[in-house]
Amino acid sequence: MSAVALAAARRWWPLALGVLLGVLVGLLVSLLASGVRRAQASVLISSPAGPGAVTPVLPNLRELAASGVVAGNVRSTLRLTKSTGELLRQLHATVRPQSQVIAISGSDKVADHARQIAQEAAVVFAQLVDVRFGTAKPSLQAAVLDPAHVFGGPDRHFIRNGLVGALVGLLLGSAAMFLLASGDRNVAAVGGDEESLRERERLLEQRLQGVAARERALADRAGKLSVREQKLEARAAEVTAAESRSSPQPEPEPEPKLEPEQQPEPLSQPEAEAGPAVPTQAGTWNLHGLQKAVEAYMGATPEQAESWQTYLYFLRQHASPDGSLPRSFDPLISDVFGDVLERFP
Repeated sequence: MSAVALAAARRWWPLALGVLLGVLVGLLVSLLASGVRRAQASVLISSPAGPGAVTPVLPNLRELAASGVVAGNVRSTLRLTKSTGELLRQLHATVRPQSQVIAISGSDKVADHARQIAQEAAVVFAQLVDVRFGTAKPSLQAAVLDPAHVFGGPDRHFIRNGLVGALVGLLLGSAAMFLLASGDRNVAAVGGDEESLRERERLLEQRLQGVAARERALADRAGKLSVREQKLEARAAEVTAAESRSSPQPEPEPEPKLEPEQQPEPLSQPEAEAGPAVPTQAGTWNLHGLQKAVEAYMGATPEQAESWQTYLYFLRQHASPDGSLPRSFDPLISDVFGDVLERFP
């Protein structure tokens, strides 16, 4: 069987099943229908005054034919064991259209019993009409026109019940098919939503992992920057200490002496005191040469290059106009710029 046929069978099976079940239920109802038989007798109502005197009282006479009085007399005459109420439910009376005939019918599971009930009810009814309305004005007479006869066997209406069942099954199957189709669409929609949700969760997990990796990288970077800052601070402290060692401490000003004003101090003494404030000996290295050597050095890491630029910035504050540096910085320069000085002596 092809995939198309399988898909069609999967889709239309509720409809076919509903029709089949409906037909089966209709046939079952027909088979289980009551097998009650019915017989009918006809009573003619007449009057010397003509049909005009009979027609107005026909509804009342019909009620009399199906009353408890007739049922009680029939039960007594036929010596039936059932009660008057039960027998009354088996009696029916109707007025035939455009006539003066009242049809009295009786029903029972046995056809002969139904005929006897209908015949006896017609006789009792005719007698009651003669007794009650025979002396009235206008007078009425009743006579059994057609003796009771049994109708044909019970019609179980197999075709009608089968068609009705098929129609009901068709409606129910259509409703079931619609519900199942809606459920499939909902399941498909839910499945699509779950797939989309899983995809979003996966993307979110990737983003979280990326953010965590960036945070770790930033934390590592911050740690390195902190270490570098500490090193720079230590180097700056070393430069400051070297500067303080290279610069002589100023001598304390002498206390003023109480001497006569006519004895001035010799002019050569201030010059001798101011001389040590300026470095008298230049160091081995020149700031401009160090700058060029650092720029020409190609194998430095970013951390080394940044450290060298920092030291050059601090050394620039202590260099002379021609770039010479004090001799006290020679050990620091040899320690910091050792790699550069080995390549560019």
